Amino acid sequence: MTIAQAHTGELLPLKRAIARPSIPVYLFHRFQERIRSPGMRKRLSSAIALFRGGRTTTAMSDMTTLDRDGTMMLPGYLSPDRAAELRAVLAAMPCRDPWKADRGTFVLADAPVDTHVADIVEAPLLKAAHDIAFDERLLALAAEYFGSTPYVDSIQAWWSLASSGQPEEAENFHRDNDGIRFLKFFLYLTDVDDTQGPHKFVLGSHVEPRLLDRRRLTDAEVEEAFGAGRIKTVTGRAGDAFIEDTFGVHKGQQPASGTRLLLQVRYSITPTIFRSRLIVDAPVPDRETRPISLIHDA
Repeated sequence: MTIAQAHTGELLPLKRAIARPSIPVYLFHRFQERIRSPGMRKRLSSAIALFRGGRTTTAMSDMTTLDRDGTMMLPGYLSPDRAAELRAVLAAMPCRDPWKADRGTFVLADAPVDTHVADIVEAPLLKAAHDIAFDERLLALAAEYFGSTPYVDSIQAWWSLASSGQPEEAENFHRDNDGIRFLKFFLYLTDVDDTQGPHKFVLGSHVEPRLLDRRRLTDAEVEEAFGAGRIKTVTGRAGDAFIEDTFGVHKGQQPASGTRLLLQVRYSITPTIFRSRLIVDAPVPDRETRPISLIHDA
């Protein structure tokens, strides 16, 4: 994969900011998050796909792993040099703690000592991030997984920092309820070993009716329900990536040392309430899969 020729640090112009999702999107979200059965969720998403259309016509061998495990590695997605360039750009951008909004923005070097997560505010405007989000292979994977044209729902990037105290929020095992069917693409932009906040995912849990409560889960109950052998720990080098159905049980491990930088793109079969709030003033990239962008001004 190569990022487009534009300078890595180029920001697309901001058109507008959205304060909240539309009422229909909000109501459907509340409806779908109450559907806990993986089988029922799949049947509803299949009905939506049939109505929407737009499925790819070429079978993809990648889908076997993604369908079975709920996650699929994309090693070496970016070269080390390109990963370093993108990391340097993101490192200079202002951050904020999503769980302590009253602290305002700060640069990474000045993050409060008890900060666990530092969201990068301007990441959704970064041209290089858009080039990744609209990568033809990722779009084709999403279209095949959904059975329909994907929405490019959001772009995010954040630092995970070593911090004292108990794990917060998504640092505990949980299931995401972003939409009735969705995928998340994750790109490591720092090296990640066992101590630097590796992502963890329970293989096959996206289709299993166990631990379906909408709450954070303890390590002990996840191991008891699924077995420790099914918990995949995703370590890797800067530039490695993976795509995942995070309705499956997962967490971002709290780093014991160092920092982890991660870029995320969400693809969905319907708009979600978590769509990017920053809308860019630029045309939607022309791609064969004809994705629907929720981050461009249509």
